[in-house]
Amino acid sequence: MEIKIAVPATSANLGPGFDTLGVALKLYNYLEIDPDTDTLAFEISGEGSAVLPRGTTNLVYQAVAAVYQEVGQLPPPLKIKQTNCIPPSSGLGSSAAAVVGGLTAANLLLNNPLSTDQLLQLAAKIEGHPDNAAPALIGGLVISGTDADQIIWQQLQPKNPPQVIVVVPDFSLRTAHSRGVLPQKVAFQDAVANLSRLAFLLHCFASGDYTNLRFACEDSLHQNYRAQLIPGFHAVIAACYQAGGLGAALSGAGPSVIAFAEPSKAETVGAAMQAAFAQEQIASRVFITEIAEQGAGLV
Repeated sequence: MEIKIAVPATSANLGPGFDTLGVALKLYNYLEIDPDTDTLAFEISGEGSAVLPRGTTNLVYQAVAAVYQEVGQLPPPLKIKQTNCIPPSSGLGSSAAAVVGGLTAANLLLNNPLSTDQLLQLAAKIEGHPDNAAPALIGGLVISGTDADQIIWQQLQPKNPPQVIVVVPDFSLRTAHSRGVLPQKVAFQDAVANLSRLAFLLHCFASGDYTNLRFACEDSLHQNYRAQLIPGFHAVIAACYQAGGLGAALSGAGPSVIAFAEPSKAETVGAAMQAAFAQEQIASRVFITEIAEQGAGLV
């Protein structure tokens, strides 16, 4: 039985929700797994295909193996086909998509022995954190945290969600490098500032009133430190607002920037942000998309 699934891109943090919030986007990696083969084989195309491993170190395969191990079995030989549309090392959850894709496909092959909670625990164990894995698996906007090594999560389906614009500059940024510039301690007033903005951010998406989204997307814990790794970051954010955008933030660890706008202004906002990167001699791509209500699933 061949399994074909789609896994959404994700954007974590959304400004103040550092390591807490993530949202699924309608930009997908596609995965086909066929157990009708005698040897492990890979066919990879699209984003990152030139550098992704074709063997047991492949993240999709490692996730598949984790599910089989969880149920006390060895994974069979598999033919794995990956068609990737999510740019890698860009702050859009490409590794989480690979992990969640492998977990979901293996669970389907085994007739769903693991619950969503169990799959998320495995995903977080492989990824190291749940903020991208949770929305990739569940869909919508997901709040997540850890309590005694257990992932606690809550999904929120945004009301009347605005259009999403993602601007992906033409350079990659490893998450470990982006985390390395963060401080070990932050000022008390910065923590308080983030608490207020996070509360407003959740209110915006829960109520459908995006009047305060610009304020809600501000951050004092991580963005200013990571901005030093992204030439023109502050100018790109400013360009979003000058073009009529509702909110903008670093996407995950970067270097991509996510923005929200009314549908009629999305293309203008994307072009303005792209032009701001161009002022720094950095080429970029613009993706105009939407929040994905569903996480990984069959296609």
